[in-house]
Amino acid sequence: MVFVIFPIFDKMSFFFGKKLWNIVYNHNLSQKVPKIFQRLEGKKMCGISGVIFKNPNHKRKTGEVILAMLDSLFRRGPDSTGVAILHPKEENVLYVDVNYETRGNGEKIISFLKDKADVLYSSDHGNYVRTKIFHSGDIQHIVQGISQLDEDISVANIGESIEVLKSLGGAHLLDAQFKLSVYDGQVAVGHTRMATESKVDISHSQPLCCHSYKDLTIIHNGHVTNYIKLRAYYEKKGYQFITGNDSEVIAVYLVDEMKKGASLKEAMTSSVHDLDGSFSYIAVTPTAVGLAKEPFSMKPIVLAETDDFIAFASESLAITNGFGKNLPVREPGAEEVLVWNL
Repeated sequence: MVFVIFPIFDKMSFFFGKKLWNIVYNHNLSQKVPKIFQRLEGKKMCGISGVIFKNPNHKRKTGEVILAMLDSLFRRGPDSTGVAILHPKEENVLYVDVNYETRGNGEKIISFLKDKADVLYSSDHGNYVRTKIFHSGDIQHIVQGISQLDEDISVANIGESIEVLKSLGGAHLLDAQFKLSVYDGQVAVGHTRMATESKVDISHSQPLCCHSYKDLTIIHNGHVTNYIKLRAYYEKKGYQFITGNDSEVIAVYLVDEMKKGASLKEAMTSSVHDLDGSFSYIAVTPTAVGLAKEPFSMKPIVLAETDDFIAFASESLAITNGFGKNLPVREPGAEEVLVWNL
């Protein structure tokens, strides 16, 4: 028998070892590890990026900046790319974005919305429907009605200000499909996904929202290892999940905390202790953008701030590419939560 003695066996090493064992045991990683490592070989996990403009007058359009940033992060996440953008709020106007897989379901979705609301515009992109509607009634009626059209149809986002656009593949497809480069609002955040556990389809792509709740979305790099436990807890409370993506539980967590009276910063601060795993994530509401890192600080994210903007990304190269010049950056520390009010 061989005994291995660690020279330092402090509280942190014990905690980390316990967490690691729980991950291996609960997720049966003894069977999954070879497959996961094969998937990760030569790659890095997911890319996140974003920009907040302080001044409405800036040289490069917001859409052009986020596209350039996402293009730099493609190798981190070649499976899909998505963005969340902000629009000025208009009374009784909603942005409704819908995932689907089966050919022809886009027509069903648009037809349903035309029957239930005044559709100001709509476009069908083969697996994703983008709409802007005028509707003064209960949004639950809209969300549930769309979800019941077919088992592969789900609402990706519903918002008075937030719009979510997603595509399988790289950032250039976002521009080709949605003309993202012409967007020039205050905020854009984006995600490039490399699927490691859940499947590659449009519904599992990010940004992700909390089903039936408007105007909060997240982008996430990493793993939430107590996802199964948290999902069961929130489902008992009545929350619905539309994917098997562990990232979705972050949006649900934030919505639940904010429904109890927490601010976005308070909810995100609690999350870094209640969510297990290694992660960094961004949350967006119509009035704030937040950034959070978990206690071990294992998932990189850097940020740059000038008099004109705040930018953040998984790699400084994305910020350089977005703004065409090298900028001084810093990496937030472990457990750090930053929130910028808009």
